[in-house]
Formats: sequence, structure tokens, C-alpha cells
Amino acid sequence: MDRANRLVADALEAATLAVEELAARARLSSSALRRYRLGDRKPSPDVLRRLATELRRQVKRLERLAHNLESEAGKGGGKHA
Repeated sequence: MDRANRLVADALEAATLAVEELAARARLSSSALRRYRLGDRKPSPDVLRRLATELRRQVKRLERLAHNLESEAGKGGGKHA
């Protein structure tokens, strides 16, 4: 797999962050996260802060990956459709 393909694969993987992965990164169970989403459970201020922190980390990661994709495009990487 060449660099352009690897960058696309990494970007797609990051863009589709699973509930389970977000929960793990925020030190929550995926079940708790789903219950918050359904409104069956109210998140504490600490939970809200942890989720916000992880989402900000995700945004930074996506920004970095987008930059890498643009840089690769500027080099002529991935010329074939």
C-alpha cells in the first residue's frame, strides 16, 4: 500500500470513530455512553468534560490527517482515481 492509500485509510478510520472507542478513550463503558445518548441516564459534569476532551483530540487528529492528505496531493500522490 503506497503512502496516499495509507493516508486515505487512516483518515477514513479516524472519521468513523466508533462509540466503543470514544467510550474507552473517555474512560466510560460503551453501554453508559449509549444510555446517555438515549436519555436514559444523565451525564455528570466530569463525563461531559471527558467527552469534550476526547472529541477535541479527535478534531486535532482529523485536522492533522486532512493536512497530510493535502500535502500528499500537492506532491502529486494518488494521481489515479
